[in-house]
Amino acid sequence: MGDTKIYRFRKFTIKPDPMGLPTYEATCVSGDEVECGEQSGETGSAADRDIWIQAHFKSTGHRRFHHTAADYRIVEPGEWQ
Repeated sequence: MGDTKIYRFRKFTIKPDPMGLPTYEATCVSGDEVECGEQSGETGSAADRDIWIQAHFKSTGHRRFHHTAADYRIVEPGEWQ
């Protein structure tokens, strides 16, 4: 007689971590052959990132930016099924 295997499944919930603060950053990708590459650095708000984008545009005329937002997540295990 072979070994009997029992599989149990568990659902998980993934949600934002209220203890982790999000970060925002922008990189100028304007340029024909070579991208500008200037970066805002990480900021604590999307508004601060956007202010940097506006200031960079005013001083250079560059109009293309790659922007990122990052946050933290928590995994909460549920009941076994």
